[in-house]
Amino acid sequence: MSSLPNETIIRPSSGPKTFDLRELMQYRDLLLLLIRRDFVARYKQTILGPLWAILQPVMTAIVFTVVFGKVAKIPTDEAPPFLFYLSGMLFWQLFAGSVSAAGNSLQANATLFTKVYFPRIIPSLATLASQLIPFSIQFGIFTGFYIWYLLMSDVAQLHALRLIWLPVLLLLVFTLALGISLTYSALTAKYRDLNHALGFLIQLGLYVTPVIYPVSQVSENWRWLVWLNPMAAPITTCKWIFLDAGALPLIPLLSSMAFAIILLPLSMRFFHRIQRTFVDTV
Repeated sequence: MSSLPNETIIRPSSGPKTFDLRELMQYRDLLLLLIRRDFVARYKQTILGPLWAILQPVMTAIVFTVVFGKVAKIPTDEAPPFLFYLSGMLFWQLFAGSVSAAGNSLQANATLFTKVYFPRIIPSLATLASQLIPFSIQFGIFTGFYIWYLLMSDVAQLHALRLIWLPVLLLLVFTLALGISLTYSALTAKYRDLNHALGFLIQLGLYVTPVIYPVSQVSENWRWLVWLNPMAAPITTCKWIFLDAGALPLIPLLSSMAFAIILLPLSMRFFHRIQRTFVDTV
C-alpha cells in the first residue's frame, strides 16, 4: 500500500550523530515553552515560590559557616567564610541542579515522545536553560553581599579584569552539566535503578569538590586527585575572582575545558543512540 501524498514518515537516523542545529532552530518555540514550564513547575503550589532560589543558598552558606567555619575551623584562604561558601555554591548548585533535573529527561517525557515528534534533546536543553533563572537570582544575591563586603572592608578590592573569566566559567559548567546529564539520562533509560543513585552521587560530589574547603588545605601529594574532578577548577576560579582566595588554577581549568569539549559530542552520540529506540521499550 503506497503512502498518502501528504504523509510524512519519520524514521530514526542511523550512524553517528550529535544533533541537527537547524532542526533545533525550527523547534525553538517548543524549547522556550518547555523552559517556562520547567521553571513554573518547580515553584508551583509552593508558599515562597522563587524565594526558595534565594533562601536555599543563603541558608546553606550560613550552616556551612557555623559548622565548617566556627566548629570545624576549616580555613578559607583568609576569605570571609560566608562569602567563601556562597561563592562556592554558585556554580555547584547550577551544575547539580542541572544534572538532577536533566538526567531523567527521557523517562520524564516518555509519554510526550509517543504523541508527537521533536528533537529528543530539547527537554534536556530546556531543563538546563531553566536552571539559569535561579542561578541569575542567586548571583544577584551574592553580588549584593559581595558589594556590602567591599564597602565594609578596608583591605578588600575588586579585581575587575578577573571578571572576564565569568562567562568562560558559565559556559564551562553548562557544557559539563549538559554532557553528564545526557549520558546519565541515556543510561537511566536502560538501567532504571540508576535513578536512585543520582541523589547520592550529587551529595557525595559536594564534599569531594572544593566547595567547603580550599584546595590549599589538601596535601600536594594528593592535590592531583582534586583536580581530576572537572568541577573543582571552575569553583576554585570563582573564589579567586571575587575573594582572591588561592591562585588561578590555569592548568586544571584548561583540563576541565578539554574534558568538556571531548565529553559533549560523545555524550550526544550516546544519547542519540539510546533515544532512537527508547520509546519502543519504555
